[in-house]
Amino acid sequence: MKWLIQLQDNPPSDDNDDLEERAGNASSEILPFWFSELSPGGSGSGFLEKTNRHSLMFVKRMRPVLLVSFDNLSNVSDSSSERSPWAYKFAMDHNVSHLGVFAHGKMWYRDPALISRMEQLAETGFFAGYERVVFAGSSMGAFAALVFASLVPGAHVLAFNPQSTLDPELVPWEKRYWIGRRQDWTLPLSDAKGALDRCGPVSVFYDPYYAPDRMHYERIQGPNVTPYKCWFSNHKSAVFLRKIDALKPLMFEGLFGEITPSMFYELYRRRRTLPWYSGSLQKYFTNTNRDHMAKVVRMNFRRLKREAQ
Repeated sequence: MKWLIQLQDNPPSDDNDDLEERAGNASSEILPFWFSELSPGGSGSGFLEKTNRHSLMFVKRMRPVLLVSFDNLSNVSDSSSERSPWAYKFAMDHNVSHLGVFAHGKMWYRDPALISRMEQLAETGFFAGYERVVFAGSSMGAFAALVFASLVPGAHVLAFNPQSTLDPELVPWEKRYWIGRRQDWTLPLSDAKGALDRCGPVSVFYDPYYAPDRMHYERIQGPNVTPYKCWFSNHKSAVFLRKIDALKPLMFEGLFGEITPSMFYELYRRRRTLPWYSGSLQKYFTNTNRDHMAKVVRMNFRRLKREAQ
């Protein structure tokens, strides 16, 4: 692995005020959001390590909590200078340390160099000293959150629509992601099934009506794995939860407290005024020859929208 940048605390001198102001103005236009913390004159400490396949960015912050996040497929083609790790702003807003793993391809983190680096971090005590370590991601990133969390005993996991593996021999029914299926699934940390026993609470968010995601959840279910059923969100539970203003409260509770079923399903009640949910539910009833129920859903949705105004 090639180390490109290593940054430590280095407060800027007063002589550089002019330059910092100009850099600050430029950063809002062409520099990444994290530049204010990790630039040579930035306010934070940490590191950025880059290879052609993955990059790691770490920012040390005050609270004794570490968020470890992984990109999903929507990020892999982003080569812009503004790119930040998944959940970077959320971690910054709540002043928690953040290790963000960038993906530069649809490889499902099947990269010997990355796996070796994460194992090295665990072995050398990088994850020690925090009151809580939380691994999080969506889809491809959620797969990574599950398997890499197994390196850190007691780690919490927030996994939105995760795959358990893409190994064709283990999940022959998984026909999505043909590039991912062609990766090397003989590498370590390639299957979340049986890998979560040493973890703390594992929260899995998925749509039980979306068969592939449900089947992946069924492979990893266990005493420390709690399912949160995001009905009719399809493979976009994180987006769905964001639209009903539930994602940030869940992420906050995952970082600092404990997500519970009662909390989740109270938040999920907000779906009733979301057109996405109403339309999907109506389509479900129509496709199962229950037109009357589809009409009831449509009428209830209109009533709830009027009451919410």
